[in-house]
Amino acid sequence: MRERGSLGIFLEECRKNFSQTGALAPSSRALAAAVTAYVSSMDAPRRLLEVGAGTGVVTGEIIRRMGPYDHLDVYEINPVFADRIDARLATDPEFEAGRGRTTLHRKDVLAMPPEAVYDVIVSSLPLNNFEPEKVREFLDTFMAHLVPGGVLSYFEYVLVRTVKRCLSTAVERDRLRQVGEVTDEFVRRYQIRSEPVLLNLPPAVARHLVKPSTRVAATPRAASSLRPAAAIQ
Repeated sequence: MRERGSLGIFLEECRKNFSQTGALAPSSRALAAAVTAYVSSMDAPRRLLEVGAGTGVVTGEIIRRMGPYDHLDVYEINPVFADRIDARLATDPEFEAGRGRTTLHRKDVLAMPPEAVYDVIVSSLPLNNFEPEKVREFLDTFMAHLVPGGVLSYFEYVLVRTVKRCLSTAVERDRLRQVGEVTDEFVRRYQIRSEPVLLNLPPAVARHLVKPSTRVAATPRAASSLRPAAAIQ
């Protein structure tokens, strides 16, 4: 039997459990490039975290941008997606540079060790699919595990909450409103850059948030010295 490719695996998992995948298709190369803009090749070793790797589109882009001394932790709770990442780390030439420097964790990222700290966190979690309390827990956890000045990057699908609110029950509309209030709060406090990505299904916006240092406030002006590793496509 012919092995299923990443698209086939993704669509099957989406059909079985949309609440975990939260998308109509895997992230495009354009979105992967946008959300990994602050992953750059540097001489100093850095710790990188990816959450919700799926079939590995964003993982491959992170590995391509990793420096020679960087280490990547990947958290993927879906066993089918985790198997796909494991297989690609073993055999896929696109993942070759990450072999020996990438650790796959088959569990909830909220269970990560309290002492784990990261310079860059890239999340593909479908935040709009969770309860608002869980969204806050995710975002609080990510910020807590960043070093001062570290960057959290994630993406949201454009107008998804608006469309869902028009088609949903009152209970669901209230949940989506509360999720929006949580994410908007973090955006106001920490965002340094956002970038729309039209070449994705559906279109998305990549967001980059910085954890404040003890000396510099986390405002777009104060963080303006941070620059992405490469131009977002």
